[in-house]
Amino acid sequence: MWAVASSRQEAAEDRLRTTARALALAVDRDFGGIVGALSAFATSPALGQDPLHPRDPVALHAQAMRIGQQYAATVAVLAPDGEQVLSSLRPLGIPMARATSSAAVQKALASGQPAVGDLVIGSLSGRPVVSVALPLMDEAGRVAGVTVAAISARRIRDLLVRQTLPQGAFTAATDSRAVLVARSDAEHDRLIGQRAPSENVRQFIGREGGFYRGVSLDGREHVFGFAAVPAAEGWTIFVGEPAAHFDAAWRGPLLVLLGSSAVALLLGGLAATLAARRILRPVQHLSHHAQALATAGAKVMAANIPPASVAELEVLRLGFAEAEAAVGASAGALRCLNEELETRVRQEVAAREEAQGQLAHAQRMEALGQLAGGIAHDFNNVIQAVGGGAKLIEGSADNPARVRRIAAMVREASGRGAAVTRRLLAFSRRADLRAEPLDGQDLLVGMQEVLSHTLGGGIRVEVEVEAGLPPPLADRGQLETVLVNLAANARDALEGQGTITLSATAALVAGENVGVPPQLRPGAYVCLSVRDAGVGMSPEVLARATEPFFTTKPKGKGTGLGLAMARGFAEQSGGALAVESEVGSGTSVSLWLPVADEEPQATGHQAADGATDASHRHGRLLLVDDETVVRDITAEGLRAAGFTVRAVDGAGEALAALEAGDEVDLLVSDLSMPEVDGLTLIQEAQRRRPGLPAILLTGYATDAAELAMGGALSGTFSLLRKPIDARALSDRVAVLLEARQADRKVRNVVPE
Repeated sequence: MWAVASSRQEAAEDRLRTTARALALAVDRDFGGIVGALSAFATSPALGQDPLHPRDPVALHAQAMRIGQQYAATVAVLAPDGEQVLSSLRPLGIPMARATSSAAVQKALASGQPAVGDLVIGSLSGRPVVSVALPLMDEAGRVAGVTVAAISARRIRDLLVRQTLPQGAFTAATDSRAVLVARSDAEHDRLIGQRAPSENVRQFIGREGGFYRGVSLDGREHVFGFAAVPAAEGWTIFVGEPAAHFDAAWRGPLLVLLGSSAVALLLGGLAATLAARRILRPVQHLSHHAQALATAGAKVMAANIPPASVAELEVLRLGFAEAEAAVGASAGALRCLNEELETRVRQEVAAREEAQGQLAHAQRMEALGQLAGGIAHDFNNVIQAVGGGAKLIEGSADNPARVRRIAAMVREASGRGAAVTRRLLAFSRRADLRAEPLDGQDLLVGMQEVLSHTLGGGIRVEVEVEAGLPPPLADRGQLETVLVNLAANARDALEGQGTITLSATAALVAGENVGVPPQLRPGAYVCLSVRDAGVGMSPEVLARATEPFFTTKPKGKGTGLGLAMARGFAEQSGGALAVESEVGSGTSVSLWLPVADEEPQATGHQAADGATDASHRHGRLLLVDDETVVRDITAEGLRAAGFTVRAVDGAGEALAALEAGDEVDLLVSDLSMPEVDGLTLIQEAQRRRPGLPAILLTGYATDAAELAMGGALSGTFSLLRKPIDARALSDRVAVLLEARQADRKVRNVVPE
């Protein structure tokens, strides 16, 4: 009953925390949109190189007015001393008073980063407002001023009001001083600007999220779920529900269970009394039977024992007479029991192997979840860079140098997005170990890039790789999963602040070596280590650290599977795991992996190095892709490489062109398209034109495309992963066309 009541209460608490997190993200996205608008404003050509002396004040003032209308805000440009250079509330040329420096402006000037301030009363509007400030840089990269958007507190309230809540519940937002900025109910206008009660502030100040019970500003007892707003330092979003409604959600089921349990106990007691009376008499008879068996013998007892009224006791009475015969048959029963036991052992072993596979998959998913925040951060940066760069290129058509520079930055950002995708695919695989030779330097540098965005801003990741390191033999995806989990443990030990070192050294094991796991066989190994200077482990904890489900973390913060799975991976790979730790001195976890007999295969596009020079390329290509932007950009890249390209948006138009007799030297098709996919299109095209070379482009995150290839296609064929740049695609096209020409020459040779 207590477990049921606790689960109901925990579910209700989790509902409040989840709602608060969702609202915090909504407010965070709104602030992010304002920062994005200010960023576009700060990079406007009308601003020029000197923010305090705009190049085109009229155009800049018009842009500030548009941003102000979009976000119901006042947009201004301020000098460091508070002088107003421009304001959307004042026409150009009208002198403006020096503005009071808000917390957001001070943060932006000091840090050089966007900042969200606290609730203040606007000097011009006289209404409660919140300032979002973005620093403006001069040519030397110094902060020359700030652009500020003062948004009304009503905008925050409108975001909170959209959330559907139970009767009597409300949502609220406080700034870094714990002052109420907005509240979703009718108390907003009366309570705005008041500081939260001090006993409540102690519950949520400085925390990312949680749950507590307290008295709200309106004097009523509520339960609160809260979450911090990521983009606004010190801001907190609350979801409050009346304590009476909250308690009713779990007390009702508890009372029902108590009542039903009392009834069941009463009925059970009555039934037990009746059953006891029915059983007691035959038991007394059996007691007399035992005494007579000891004195007068079984023959006397057989005539004197009355039948038992309980079937089980009657069986027991007859069993006395059959005991001797049963002893003779016991040997056969033991054999049957042994066979049954062996069957159960086999079933348990199979179940354990299946459970281990599920645990391995669960561990991979846990590692993927830890990467989610960092991956989202990376993709947001890529989207910001590409979108902002494209807009800047649109406005810089008369400046080729600037266009080339911005285009290079956009290309670099898209490359970062492709790298994140490749690493995400490696973590999402679910398969048995596929060992391959690995480049230790490349592996750890790649992990450094991923972990730097995953573990938090307070963690620095360093890499130390021994010169001339031989390649280790392991499954890359599984190894990266293990390294992510070990790094996450190190971050927790450092409490989010410190340095984690990833190192790789070569070692030769021969006999008994000091500091080498005893289970390692003699041979050459690569030792990959994850070190931290955190709290460390006591000898008692260290002795159990690799046991499955053993963890010292609070409930819900860890599964206890990280080191256990790391040890299983190392041993399955032919190596071992070693853990060294001391309280106050940190922890070092080492993975010993065997050295591969072969060198790791080179990456990149080396296969296309021998492709024809772009100036000599020619050929007629048929490009099929249902995405207009992707199709047009791909076609332009191929045309720039010297090819003649006809681009169509679907398989129907492509097959119609082939039926009409259009000259096509090579087919390039996307895999995922409506109605007819790229794989089917290539099959139909090669059926109509045998030997037609084809390239299939896919951005799928699974191996479905490769699995579908087996026996499905004929002729020259190549599979490429998206994203791929125009040069690499052009090189692959040139290689396939050259191969086709060479094949035609061989078949056209007439034997003498």
